[in-house]
Amino acid sequence: MKKISFIGILALIFLWIRTTEFFFTHSPWFELKVLNISGNEDLSKDEVLKLSGLRLKRNVFKIDLKDVAKRVERDKRVKSVELKRVFPGEIQVRVEEKKPDLLVNLKSSPELYGLSAEGEVIPLKERGSYDLPLINGIESKSFKPYTRIGNAEIQTALSFYKIVKEENPTFLEKISEINLEDKDNLVVIMVKTGNRIFFGAGDFKEKFKRFIWLSKDLAFEGYSGLDLRFKDQVIFKGAKESL
Repeated sequence: MKKISFIGILALIFLWIRTTEFFFTHSPWFELKVLNISGNEDLSKDEVLKLSGLRLKRNVFKIDLKDVAKRVERDKRVKSVELKRVFPGEIQVRVEEKKPDLLVNLKSSPELYGLSAEGEVIPLKERGSYDLPLINGIESKSFKPYTRIGNAEIQTALSFYKIVKEENPTFLEKISEINLEDKDNLVVIMVKTGNRIFFGAGDFKEKFKRFIWLSKDLAFEGYSGLDLRFKDQVIFKGAKESL
């Protein structure tokens, strides 16, 4: 008798689960009625909708959000997508488009290029305004939209950029240019003063930390530059005598 009762209870639980599942997946109450698309700039809402494959009146529980995100992310302009169900009948789609973190001025081209921190070429808008550090002194013929750049100088500049962003992100606003005319000497040119900071090649993290430490205690007015290329030595350049 106990075995029969146990089986009966299991049958009732299974029936309840199936009935509940049927209700949630077939009830008009949970049909998709609202599609809220946000975060898009270059992509229109119609483009996002077409990429997503979402259609109104579909049951929100039958929509695979991970699959929808993958479809939208196939567009080269999209960096990431977040989707969220808002019951009873809404899905929110938040798109993050790719944007440049740096600008690149090539020796062989009069136009500027956008570049992400990951080294991907990001097209610039014709009427866009970009207040970003400029990488200068680069020679490359492979700057095609949405491709990764393996150029050694670009990788050097990106390495420096990532260190600054990690150690002191507000300093990025003070950088006018990252110059690599001399492949063995990365030079940072400041926005307001035009001062040049010579970082040389390699050990950027240690050199940048040294620079930040120095900038807290020393005034650089009257100097045109600061040379950090040499171990355990800092050279001030400009009108005043070097230290």
